Amino acid sequence: MEQEQIIAIREIYWNIDHTIGATFLYLTVLITTAVMAWGILRDIGRWRHGRPTNRIGNPVTRLLEFTRQSLGQKKVLRDRRAGVMHALIFFGFLTLFIGTDIIAVEEDFTVPLMGEQAGKILVGDFYKSYEFILDTLGLAFVAGLIWATWRRYRTKPDRLDNRRTDAWVLGVMLFIGIGGFLIEGLRIANQTIGGVPVYDQEWARLAYVGFALATLFRAIGLGDGSPVALTIHPLLWYTHALATGLFMASLPFSKFRHILYTPLNTFFRDLQPKGALDPIPNLEAEIEKEEPRLGVATLADLTWKQRMDLDACMRCGRCQSVCPAHASGALLSPKYIITKLADLQRGDPIHFKDGTIKTLAELNGNGATVETLPLVGTVIEAEELWACTTCNACVHECPAMIEHVDDIVNMRRHLTMIASEVPQGVKRVLEGIERQSNPWRLPARERTAWTEGLDVPILAEKEQVEVLYWVGCAPSYDERSRKVARAMVQLLQKAGVDFAILGEEECCTGDPARRMGEEVLFQAQARQAIETMHQYKFRTVVTTCAHCFNSIKNEYPQFGGRAGIDYEVVHHTEFLARLVREGKLKPTKAVRERVVYHDPCYIGRYNDIYDDPRHLLHSIPGLELVEAPDRNRERAMCCGGGGGNVWLERWGERNVNVIRLEQLTAVQPQTVAVACPFCMVMFEDAAKNTGRAETLQRRDVAEMLLESVSAES
Repeated sequence: MEQEQIIAIREIYWNIDHTIGATFLYLTVLITTAVMAWGILRDIGRWRHGRPTNRIGNPVTRLLEFTRQSLGQKKVLRDRRAGVMHALIFFGFLTLFIGTDIIAVEEDFTVPLMGEQAGKILVGDFYKSYEFILDTLGLAFVAGLIWATWRRYRTKPDRLDNRRTDAWVLGVMLFIGIGGFLIEGLRIANQTIGGVPVYDQEWARLAYVGFALATLFRAIGLGDGSPVALTIHPLLWYTHALATGLFMASLPFSKFRHILYTPLNTFFRDLQPKGALDPIPNLEAEIEKEEPRLGVATLADLTWKQRMDLDACMRCGRCQSVCPAHASGALLSPKYIITKLADLQRGDPIHFKDGTIKTLAELNGNGATVETLPLVGTVIEAEELWACTTCNACVHECPAMIEHVDDIVNMRRHLTMIASEVPQGVKRVLEGIERQSNPWRLPARERTAWTEGLDVPILAEKEQVEVLYWVGCAPSYDERSRKVARAMVQLLQKAGVDFAILGEEECCTGDPARRMGEEVLFQAQARQAIETMHQYKFRTVVTTCAHCFNSIKNEYPQFGGRAGIDYEVVHHTEFLARLVREGKLKPTKAVRERVVYHDPCYIGRYNDIYDDPRHLLHSIPGLELVEAPDRNRERAMCCGGGGGNVWLERWGERNVNVIRLEQLTAVQPQTVAVACPFCMVMFEDAAKNTGRAETLQRRDVAEMLLESVSAES
């Protein structure tokens, strides 16, 4: 006989004593929420120990990005496999959370206020959709958790490390997800509404996971009001509610605190240009103090945002997986820089990259507290800091918006300006900039030697031009990079550009000094360069050095530079591409080479210049442009020269520049095209050390363009 069809409706406390169930549920919610709130307030209290920083401007911009990153999973999905896994868990959890809230709203608000009939939410078509959506996203939640468990404990990528709380939280979440389906299955298999079995209703099939389990339960005798089923159901219901409460309570005490803190950290992210390091506040006044605080020596020197970074970290290891220093075998892992500081901040045992675990007592020989323990030499090794190339790959990949490079440079600042503990190579570079205004330590009077025979105009002789060509130290002093500067000048002359150089008035922009931690020297160089530029009139600054470009464009405005106001700052790849588009340079001679282009970090990840260099190369007839597999554009690996490392010895088992050259040559190019003199220096060295100096060309894009346009001259 066909069963009567009834209206789809949810009986919230089916098979549960309403008074006992509601009391248990809300006591659990009250207690676990109080524990969670206590943990969160404790964490906020730690953040408030940090130094001040302004991260509240532009609230609309912050809110929009917060939404894109949190709800859109924008950064998370960059890593497709891990991103999809995380998205399954995130959206599944979010849907189940909202679904639970709808039940609470009906039970505690709409029904008491509007009555049993009018206040029902989970009824009719809405309830049917509710069941289908929750089963679908609940299944995604469980699938994502199983995937995460398999990945973390079976395949386990190198970038992951496991702690006891990871297994606890994954296990509890799986219990919640699977337990919810078991409860649903038992309910569908045994519930009747008005004497009519729910299992026989067509709408029950919309809860397809629960319905499938109900079918199984009925097949083994756990349906149609089975006493055993009616005993198991409330047991599962109470443990499910308790497990959910315990999970919520545990959030501030496990890595899953990122559920709370990563969105918060995203909202307070840095809105300054990516290529601009924060200056030390009140630097001159700080220097005059008897015990100046320059950079970061202890946790107490971190800002409140940097301390929030530590708790937002989910230990996913994406930063480590793209770090060139880590790939080289160096001690540095940006992940462990953050997690070690996070462990210290929370007073937990500190987990090191080599697998060792040390307590504060084991690290502390002088009775220092968590806040006053010297970081370098205890928690952080100096080599970790100097191995960093400041390439920003870690920051770019981090879904929690953590600012690793700023932390590293800030610790370098302390080593350089306070402790005076720097490698010999760093010392030589800083001395060269201070005494000769270039890191090569060569005489300032030789800065224009590269111009011989080119009739290059000097700005002091013209006072006003359309374009100031900022040459930079490498093209001025490095023999190989000088050829790029000469090619650039010839292209400007062929295009009829009204340009000039500063000549001997040009100085080092200070980029190496700032990245090495010598903020005082950097600011002195910046102010000198800005003062010089203020004497003249020009509309555009063009640089061949990615580092000069970044400093003048993004960092000099911190000290009175007029980039973006009185003049624009463009990289030479942008400017040359513009000249080609305008028809002022016409590549006509075929350059029949298979070319792979290397994206410099300081125009790529820092300034999002990816297309113009490629457009420029595509404009050259006969040239075949190929890409390094997986490691191109924003995911390109650093050449190894940033952060001052172009002048330092290698820190790892292999040189970063050799690793990067191997990535580039995987597509068997005849030529590696570069757009930064630091990259040129590093690849020249890598080619020689790997025996490829004669078989693999290293050329700047300007040199390649000059070869193609020379046919017209």
